[in-house]
Amino acid sequence: MSASLMPDTPSQKFRGLRPAAAGLVCVLCLGVLRAPCAEPTAAAPVLPEALPAVPAPAAGPASAPGVPVPTMQPSGEAAAGGPPDHLQALSQPTPPDPPPARAPRPPGSHPRDSLDADLVYAVLVAEVAARRGDLAMAYTHYLHAAQLTRDPKMAELAVRAALSGDDDAGAGRAVALWLTMAPDALGANQLAAVLRIKAGDREGALRLLSRVIELAGDPESGYLQAAGIVGRAVEAPERVALMSTLVARDEANAQAQQALAIVAASVEDYAAAVAAAGRAQALRPDWDKPRVFLIKLLLIEGKRGEARTQIEQFLAAHPGDQAMQLLYAQFLIEEKDYTGARSVFARLLQERPQEPEVLFAAGVLSLELEDQEAARGYFTRLYETGERRDEAAFYLGQVEERAEHPAAAIDWYAKSQGAHLMDARIRTAVLRAKGGEVERAREIIQQLRDQVPDEAQVLFLAEAEILDQVGRPDAAMQVYGAALAAFPDDPDLLYGRAMYAVKLERIGLAEQDLRRIIAAHPDHADALNALGYTLADRTDRYQEALGYIERAYRLKPTEPAILDSAGWVNFKLGRHEEALAYLRQANDAMKDGEIAAHLGEVLWALGRQAEAQAIWDAALKDHPDHDYLLKVMARHARPGAVPPQGEAPPGSPAAPPTSDQTPDPTPDPTPAQTGSESSP
Repeated sequence: MSASLMPDTPSQKFRGLRPAAAGLVCVLCLGVLRAPCAEPTAAAPVLPEALPAVPAPAAGPASAPGVPVPTMQPSGEAAAGGPPDHLQALSQPTPPDPPPARAPRPPGSHPRDSLDADLVYAVLVAEVAARRGDLAMAYTHYLHAAQLTRDPKMAELAVRAALSGDDDAGAGRAVALWLTMAPDALGANQLAAVLRIKAGDREGALRLLSRVIELAGDPESGYLQAAGIVGRAVEAPERVALMSTLVARDEANAQAQQALAIVAASVEDYAAAVAAAGRAQALRPDWDKPRVFLIKLLLIEGKRGEARTQIEQFLAAHPGDQAMQLLYAQFLIEEKDYTGARSVFARLLQERPQEPEVLFAAGVLSLELEDQEAARGYFTRLYETGERRDEAAFYLGQVEERAEHPAAAIDWYAKSQGAHLMDARIRTAVLRAKGGEVERAREIIQQLRDQVPDEAQVLFLAEAEILDQVGRPDAAMQVYGAALAAFPDDPDLLYGRAMYAVKLERIGLAEQDLRRIIAAHPDHADALNALGYTLADRTDRYQEALGYIERAYRLKPTEPAILDSAGWVNFKLGRHEEALAYLRQANDAMKDGEIAAHLGEVLWALGRQAEAQAIWDAALKDHPDHDYLLKVMARHARPGAVPPQGEAPPGSPAAPPTSDQTPDPTPDPTPAQTGSESSP
């Protein structure tokens, strides 16, 4: 299920413009405040920071070192020869905007009363305009309030209103005013640098970036902030050039070189990134960040062997370095060396035995290694720390369930709340059903549907699966019917019932449901693949099946299940060499019993029986209870045995027509057209 990102409305973009500082105007009491009101307006948002801090490089090698520097699209008004006139406000004085037109002052009014009234009016109009999405009006009146009060916060609000409304000229005027009032304001210098970069004014940008570094106080923080601002340059190559020029002014600073490495890596200029990080490491040998960064660059470039060598050499000399230990553990997990990764975490726990994150990782790895006793120990220790207790309780339930201690598992699942609550309740229902309490299990699922209506479809699927596991197929099919009566066109429910119908040999119903999905979602690769595979495996409509599988393949050309289907349908069509190519690719991508069974069938048909047997034997080690694989191996071990229903004899492209040729006897609660569809 994917979450959608709603575009910002003008009012949403403007959230956070009102400051929460003293010395501003309260719209409740209409007075100039020296302390915050006791009852601020309910809708008044909090002022955000001027610019987000640049995060440290990401932990995983799958992402670029450091979070990619944010980019800001050009306004379209900057000329190659220099900044446009409307942004010259940052480099030369510009008269401020004239105040908005106001009615003449009433005769006899006191000037101070008039100032207060003007200020209240300006702020109120700006607030109302902001809430209505009129950012130009909000900018005008916030700027007027800043001119009246000489309050930097009002100038900041004017800048933000202009930027939210894509008014760079207005933002330039407002930030110039802000700098006259607060020349040492970090936020003002940051935003001024952004505007200079957008305008193409390199010298102005460099001057302001140097000021940002100076004002940040800490060199590392300052250079990282500068890197974030430089990331708003128009073109990626310009980012590296601009940052290089800035760093050249302080080239003996390790933090400066590391910030340059981050900017270079964000635009995939890995040569420049490696050079800069290398200089940072040479300038400050005791600093881990450049070393870790360089290793991550090696991983990004696919140089895993070199990265591993460097990690292990460093740890041999510095075994207590926790940052490198964590990186090594992550590396080993990606290499699927779970035993080695767990050993690294165990060493870390010797120094910090109650570290929650390390206990959690060691517990999960122990589950992966099917070491229930170790997993129980790690998760119990995690639960006792008081941190991540919901997760610890859920995984302790998993441990006890795998150890076939259902009562203990149910007790732990009952303690799991938060994000794992629904999964814990579903597992509880499964255990109740396996213990003979089927109706109690169904009650748990039905209560969850009432409590979490947004997950009703998932819970219908869970209930049907539970009923299938306890041997009640008719009840399971009734659940699918009730689910589709409530959600008639839900593709997950249709797909779930289709797959269950195949299992029950109700091919007509399966085809009907899959066609309904495809009619509504022509690019539903899983439905296309399932229909194609079902037709290839359970009927003799191979050419039609091929059409659906080819459509699925075009959508997901590296999906192992689709590659398997492509191989199987080509095998049924007698195209053994083509089938072999697809199935080898599928088997390399995913170790699955059914894929291995199919690959062996093709090899057997090609007369390569020894190779087929080797494939099956290897698969059997990973999947010793795989029913389909065992049937295929048993059939070839006994010459002349009858193939299981739905399987073609090795080397034979034809299989007898099956039950899809006749209508399904069970009426569909939401009938759909089920006629044959021509091959796409």
